[in-house]
Amino acid sequence: MHPSYESTTAPGKPSALDAPERKDVSWFVIVYLFATCLIPSNLTITALGSVGRPSTLCGLLAFAWWLLYQLQRTTPTRTGTQAVRIAMVVFLAAALTSYSLAMLHGVPDSEASPADSGLIRLASWAGIFLLINDGLTSRQTLIKVLRSFVVLGTATAVLGLMQFATGSSLVDWISIPGFSAASELTGVQSRGGFIRAAGMASHPLEYGVVLAASLPIAIALAVTDRARGWLLRWLPVAAISSAAVLSVSRSALMAFGVAVLALVPSWPKKVRRGALLLGLVLAAGMYLLTPGMLGTLRELFTVGTADPSISSRTSAYTTAFGMLANNPVVGRGFGTFLPDYVIVDNQFLGILVELGFVGLAAFVALILCAIVCSWRARKLASDDQMRQVSQAVLASITAIAVTFAFFDGLSFAMAASLFFFMLGIAGALWRLARQTDDVDAGPTYRVEGQPGKR
Repeated sequence: MHPSYESTTAPGKPSALDAPERKDVSWFVIVYLFATCLIPSNLTITALGSVGRPSTLCGLLAFAWWLLYQLQRTTPTRTGTQAVRIAMVVFLAAALTSYSLAMLHGVPDSEASPADSGLIRLASWAGIFLLINDGLTSRQTLIKVLRSFVVLGTATAVLGLMQFATGSSLVDWISIPGFSAASELTGVQSRGGFIRAAGMASHPLEYGVVLAASLPIAIALAVTDRARGWLLRWLPVAAISSAAVLSVSRSALMAFGVAVLALVPSWPKKVRRGALLLGLVLAAGMYLLTPGMLGTLRELFTVGTADPSISSRTSAYTTAFGMLANNPVVGRGFGTFLPDYVIVDNQFLGILVELGFVGLAAFVALILCAIVCSWRARKLASDDQMRQVSQAVLASITAIAVTFAFFDGLSFAMAASLFFFMLGIAGALWRLARQTDDVDAGPTYRVEGQPGKR
């Protein structure tokens, strides 16, 4: 990873912003995405146990790569304050503090190993975040990574649609030598008489995260990437949208709605009309091809506490708050709130129990910081593509955060990996937007006896 984003050149020499990248980290990030989305999320290297998932190992390699670069570089970075990275450091510090205090006071044997593996997973997520945040040094590499993400989101959607149509998992046959299943895939489930697809994910909710995160990016690239044909640009949008609607999942539908609403302010009128037309076509197609689906979706939001999935969530809150009372400030340690105790299906509540109020504040601040930086990157963007992409990243992170209110997303490898991936994209966008702004403003020079002028 070459520090091409550093501006330390002497007068008369081309700045690093204009220099080609000597090493491109985007290929590694794309491999990480493939390892996350194209390998069943329950498969892990047998000898390594729960931390042997391919995405976890890729994240740890990314952390080692980033750390080695930081130790070897000889020039300081001059990219200004990187707010998302600071927020990430604060969150990791809160988690490390909670872990240290838990180990100091002693934890049951059943919690010691999950706490250790939780720390390893945090290091992996931090690694891919840092590699993306600091390593994607041009808009070209960033767009290349996002295109790959859309391809994977589309593949996930198509697999889910095939599962919906056939009623079969279609991935049960996958077996990789040296790998074993850390848990059983839920496979296809049924709700209201309709199939709930899961793709390669271990649960339909995790599948919904992939759809909610990739949809805004697919729309942004479809709107701005005019070099490609109309079908290649909009087919991913149609596939992901259809899969989200047919997921028969409250969380996926809410995330879908939030993502679209977050994108609307950045759309020109023509795109808004097209989106409305696409929505009507999807609704009509669903009505004709899947009779009863609209009624089932309506019941998801009107059934209230009569739904077992809702009542199980709310009944678990009392137990969770009771456990919080023992360690309200820094919590009991990341990864120690075991499913054997209670399943709350709320990542924010899970963070509160494991990391206390300090950790929850840091986690929420991390999400808000990424959203704000994406919004500010849109304001600084000098062309429509980067404006649309920045708004799409904002929408994607917001949609993932919404799903985290309905399931413990950081306990699912695919959902957690994509969450920190998007946080890294937000940080990279903010850095690139400020670099472009500095270049557009022109060089600074000094007149003898006067302050520096533009």
